Amino acid sequence: MNVHSLLGRSALALSLVAASLPLSSIHAQQILSVAPRPTEISRSATVSPLSYEFQAETSYIGDGAATHGRINYGNFSEINSSASFVLSDQIRNNFILRLGVQWERYAFDTSSPVTPIPNSINAVNAVIGGDIQLTSALLVRDEAHPGIYGNFKHATPRLFNVPITIGASYFQTPDLIFIAGLSIDPNSDVPVIPAVGVHWKISDRWLIDGVAPRPQLQFSLTDKITLFAGADLRTGTYRMDNQFGHSVRLEKLNNAILDYWEVRGGGGLTWAIWNGVNLDIEGGFVPYRRFDFYRADLKVTSSDWAPYVRVGLSASF
Repeated sequence: MNVHSLLGRSALALSLVAASLPLSSIHAQQILSVAPRPTEISRSATVSPLSYEFQAETSYIGDGAATHGRINYGNFSEINSSASFVLSDQIRNNFILRLGVQWERYAFDTSSPVTPIPNSINAVNAVIGGDIQLTSALLVRDEAHPGIYGNFKHATPRLFNVPITIGASYFQTPDLIFIAGLSIDPNSDVPVIPAVGVHWKISDRWLIDGVAPRPQLQFSLTDKITLFAGADLRTGTYRMDNQFGHSVRLEKLNNAILDYWEVRGGGGLTWAIWNGVNLDIEGGFVPYRRFDFYRADLKVTSSDWAPYVRVGLSASF
């Protein structure tokens, strides 16, 4: 079995470092197939053809109160949508080139006419990277995500940023994979985020997919239906435009950098519609959201348990 097969099957494990997010949702939704035994990889394997990955999702989060100390900015709800398309080309027996595009948008509906919560934060970026087989059991993914990240009200070169993700998967056995990685974003208040995880197929039906940003416990109900429960950490860094502070009557927020954090907990099901195409339906609660303008020393949080629903579609071919 060639390296493309092994690397392709390990895509989710390697993508844990996509917590550089803005696109954590995009990088963490496909269910990882059982990896082949590393000893079965042939060094003389022929190069595989091109492969493609498509993912899209949308979520709705209900009302939660936004506060800054004793200041209450009222309730807000949210719609989060994203999509990505990535092409993979095995140009060597131990290297797969990955190129693609990604888009994500958080839209916030606030009850207060003047609030430091932006109407929306957005990201449009390229994907440039590769999967490398260092040994028969060790795989590494490096990716850069150059693009524009901000509220998109006024175009400015300051919106440009290049988050980087680096991840590694070690195949202890076909059913046990250890994962480690780094998310690097120079604009963030936390520029380097480390992560570790494990992908452990306990039995034919049970799987511990302990991979950030979406660690899950999964149960295969049928060949087509998988139930899951777990958490979902979403975070991203965005630049506000030079008029944002004026619009919310806080001048210090002009050109401010925003670290957005969101924690979800819930469950749902994945339906394998046909080969390579999966549909996710999920629901739960969001106990924590934070808008952190760290350079301007302003932090708005919501700790209400707001309900959410999510629908996602993924396809690989």
